[in-house]
Amino acid sequence: MYRQYNNDNIDYKVGLYIRLSREDGDDLESESVTNQRSLLTGFLKANNLVAVDEYVDDGYSGGNFNRPGFQRLLKDLQDKRINMVMTKDLSRLGRDHVMTGYYVESFFPENNIRYIAVNDDIDTFYETSGSEMMPFKLSMNDMYAKDISKKVRANLIAMKKDGKYCGSVAPYGYMKDPNDKHKLIIDPKTAPVVKKIFDLYVAGYGSCDIAEILTREEIPTPIMLKDKEKALLKCNHPYIWKHTSINNILRNRCYIGELIQHTSQNINYKVKKRKKVPKSEWCIKENAHAPIITKDIFDIAQSIRGKTNTYNENRRSVEYVLSDLVYCKDCGAKMSISYDKKRDRVFMNCNSYRKFSKYGICCSHFMNYDKLEKTIFNRISSLSCQYLEDKEEFEKIIKEEYIDPRTELNKKVDSLTKEIEKLKNKQDSLYDDKFENVINEDTYQRLFKKCENDICIANEKINKYKLEISSIKENSVSYVEYLSIIENFLNMKDPTKETMNKLIEKILITKDKKVEIHYRIKKSEVLV
Repeated sequence: MYRQYNNDNIDYKVGLYIRLSREDGDDLESESVTNQRSLLTGFLKANNLVAVDEYVDDGYSGGNFNRPGFQRLLKDLQDKRINMVMTKDLSRLGRDHVMTGYYVESFFPENNIRYIAVNDDIDTFYETSGSEMMPFKLSMNDMYAKDISKKVRANLIAMKKDGKYCGSVAPYGYMKDPNDKHKLIIDPKTAPVVKKIFDLYVAGYGSCDIAEILTREEIPTPIMLKDKEKALLKCNHPYIWKHTSINNILRNRCYIGELIQHTSQNINYKVKKRKKVPKSEWCIKENAHAPIITKDIFDIAQSIRGKTNTYNENRRSVEYVLSDLVYCKDCGAKMSISYDKKRDRVFMNCNSYRKFSKYGICCSHFMNYDKLEKTIFNRISSLSCQYLEDKEEFEKIIKEEYIDPRTELNKKVDSLTKEIEKLKNKQDSLYDDKFENVINEDTYQRLFKKCENDICIANEKINKYKLEISSIKENSVSYVEYLSIIENFLNMKDPTKETMNKLIEKILITKDKKVEIHYRIKKSEVLV
């Protein structure tokens, strides 16, 4: 049947979608971005169509649709910026049977969007031979992706068993051999730092002491060396060495030339969440690369770690009802709870000050925990008594002022969503600048990938907040339940952590040791 691609009654605004992925087993030459673009632009020219924009996902698997280019395409479809999507073939759109079928058979038709897969003869505005074969193509593409995933995984395991390094980033102290990316060679800049860490530890310095020495000597931390911009965005004080980083280095057998890989893997080819692999299935290869530390030094370090990490049975182990509710008002860090065995007391202090006081970060917010708990309980009791005295008025306040714990998280999601929109707009501007030769291809690629990385980080945070929202939703407290909680609190001899979390949003400690209690009901907030 003859198909009219450029219908006079419809103003087609075409979006070209291009995807390439080594994970899918794509022929990187025949399926290259350049070849896909050439085929699609040739098709447009032959049918008197003009592309409004081009959406490229280079290096993204077709197994899921959380790709920057595709997400930008969906946004433009929703904004009516484009109304036709064109790909080289169906597999370029995606290889997941269910989701690809959803977009082609439901989403596009329901939104009056025309989809064309040129080589597969698929056109959602017409019944074609390709459309009739589409269910089989979807299944074959999905099976192909699954088969490739199995082969890639088997190949990776075989490489790991052979002692080939398959990590994306070399461990601190090493670098990838420029002539063989699967081989580790000693990094002359960072290897001396690793050696120094082991020498200091064997000499009697603790991991916290070593972290302080390296920080004061202004030696770049591992995370700063990996990605400085990402470190500054995601971490508090990324330039400060932490004892956890020191401990990770001290227990890593990589430094004696031993490679331990395949300790975790993706659940399946569609789900990127990882699961632990049984120790019997780990890929261990001795003498895989040049060691930085001798085995004798490494064994001494492990024996010291074994002694210092012995569990103390006399250590007080209690679930504190105010844990995770108390924060430092000055820097925003959580207040940590510690037990002083000598004086048999529990106290709280600012986490930032406790960890980084030597660097002038924050100040002491020392607070006796038992006294704080008593103060909080007394204040809630006073509040509860107000409820009993004037129940009707208090119920009115609760109805007006009860704060859903999801509100603040939703605000963060909205803020990140706006940030993503700005980044996508910036990507659009970059494309226009490249098209108009304002910037060259290298500059475009560098800035575009920077935006993509920022979008991915923002999406990760959004997903995290949405999980928290979902979790809170299951245990959310309505104003009616809030009244019930107050009544229960009055009848409790020892309030539970769950009750405290439902009554209180957070507790802030100022540097002059004043306590701010932020209740779920704002009109109840007081300074005690």
